[in-house]
Amino acid sequence: MCGITGLHCKQHLAGQDGAALLFAMSEKLSHRGPDGEGLHWFDAENFGLAHRRLSIIDLSLAASQPMQFAKRYWLSFNGEIYNYLELQEELSALGAIFKSHSDAEVLLQAYAYWGEACLSKLNGMWAFAIFDTEKQHLFCARDPYGVKPFYYLNNEQHFGFASEFKSILSLPSYQPTANKKALLDYFSGSKIEVEEEGFFKQIFELLPGHVLNYNLSAQKIKIKRYYFPEKIAVQYKPQDLRKTLKNAVKLRLRADVSLGFCLSGGLDSSSLLYLATEIQQENAVASLSAGMHAFTAVHDSPQDERNWAAQMIEQTKAHWHTTELSSEALIEALSKLVYHQDIPLLSTSTFAQSSVMQSAAGQGIKILIDGQGGDELFAGYQVFYPTFLKELFWTGQFRLFHQEWKQLSNSPSSKKYVLKEWGKDLLSYLPTKIQLLVIKRSHPNASYLSAFKLIKRKRFQKIQDHLAAFCHGHELKSLLRWEDRCSMQYSIESRTPFADDTHLLALARSLPASYLIQNGWSKFALRKALDGALPQSISWRRDKKGFSVPESQWLMETADFWQNLIKEKVNLDQSGVVNSEKLMLDMPRIFSDDKYAVEQNFVFRYACYLIWIEQFDIKYFD
Repeated sequence: MCGITGLHCKQHLAGQDGAALLFAMSEKLSHRGPDGEGLHWFDAENFGLAHRRLSIIDLSLAASQPMQFAKRYWLSFNGEIYNYLELQEELSALGAIFKSHSDAEVLLQAYAYWGEACLSKLNGMWAFAIFDTEKQHLFCARDPYGVKPFYYLNNEQHFGFASEFKSILSLPSYQPTANKKALLDYFSGSKIEVEEEGFFKQIFELLPGHVLNYNLSAQKIKIKRYYFPEKIAVQYKPQDLRKTLKNAVKLRLRADVSLGFCLSGGLDSSSLLYLATEIQQENAVASLSAGMHAFTAVHDSPQDERNWAAQMIEQTKAHWHTTELSSEALIEALSKLVYHQDIPLLSTSTFAQSSVMQSAAGQGIKILIDGQGGDELFAGYQVFYPTFLKELFWTGQFRLFHQEWKQLSNSPSSKKYVLKEWGKDLLSYLPTKIQLLVIKRSHPNASYLSAFKLIKRKRFQKIQDHLAAFCHGHELKSLLRWEDRCSMQYSIESRTPFADDTHLLALARSLPASYLIQNGWSKFALRKALDGALPQSISWRRDKKGFSVPESQWLMETADFWQNLIKEKVNLDQSGVVNSEKLMLDMPRIFSDDKYAVEQNFVFRYACYLIWIEQFDIKYFD
């Protein structure tokens, strides 16, 4: 896990040193890689690569980057290739000789031997750039689900890329400009990075499962998709799921540093901790030589998860570390959180996740294994139930439809919710103007928006199509984005088996609807796979709803802070997206009762937005 940057100065501008600009970009990413830094500038090409290193595999200098091979290829790489040992063996049979024990060198030689085809062999998470000095060609790629970030800018003066926005913002050719379209997604739909051009105008995201080719001579970019999950689904066998998940965990225990586990008390994180314990008992695992360590965020509220987490600690005998959350701690951490996220926050759950990472760093842990992605792979959200029931009905499975309708009491959903979602589907057939009128009447924050953008609702007839949209759209990608920045803020590598193991992803895509949801139980296949291994109270828990925090409670406890912050900084906002005057007038009412939780979250987002404007010196809104 590291920070990567690259820069091509298209013009030899007076007073500008390209290598110095690249170094400044790299310095902005020092938190991502405190263990080493490297930079190589190609004078003839006016191009360079830089790297900030977080040492995880092969801690020696031999694994330093940018890394060169065959006096031709140069690599700057962020991520982990978990099957690097198997690929190293395959490459050695072809005559490859390795100078290090790093996955980075395996990746570099894999590209040298196989070209772009090497991507189909990788199991892991990655965002990397390889420069071919002979062809004057830069090849960049991002992992299939977007675990690792990659952003780029291409204007008349510079082509530059980096792991985070703040690195690109250091370029003198770019004036930080807010993208009003992205702001509308954020305020009206609670969505981030819906499109390639995100919060900053003219800075683009390389989408998951895509490659970017840049020809230095022609100064042209070509982007194409390389990952097509619909083509790699396998035949599902119930007994395979536990085995495949266990293998995914085993690969992610490979490291030359100590690791730990995020433990929320839910099925996903508990499964990973249990399987790792089982693997450790079967084989001595170097990264677990100091024992199992688990980290849990706790707080004084009904949403607290410590009772379930404690059951897993009792079973696995892991060293348990809890970090106490509070509204005061949220306020203290807020400014740094916005800075490290590069964008305004959507909810206070980001603070909870960041606090867990901070706790792990304080214990000397450099890797945390997390259950992010389990809900998206195995239908853990209530939003999947309406689609599931539609699939049963439209495929003529009426008896099963009737049975599942009666069993909704076992689910995180309800009949009322399902009917409401079906109503929204019907609404989506109407003209956009009519949709807007209806939505505005039911949208708690509509009156605070001077512009309102309708994000077109997609209709799904099959649950696997719905899951694919979540996994390959902005939903999972945004969760992984928050996780990346939270972990990197404290120089922690986050590993997510549910979101980056190629074999597990292919297996999950082959699951029939009846294995995803059965008798009202979400994530049925995963529950059955771990049945008898985890405590029944966890494997068949009904009330788990993601990473829960008492947001309304915290915001109401600190109402004065949010109101004063907005009054102090509101003049910074020149976008015209939010009706700030009405919002400020309504804030006493909003903070008077937790029934206004949705509007309270809107206040929180607007406050974070104002902090973001100030921190990144945004004066333009386009």
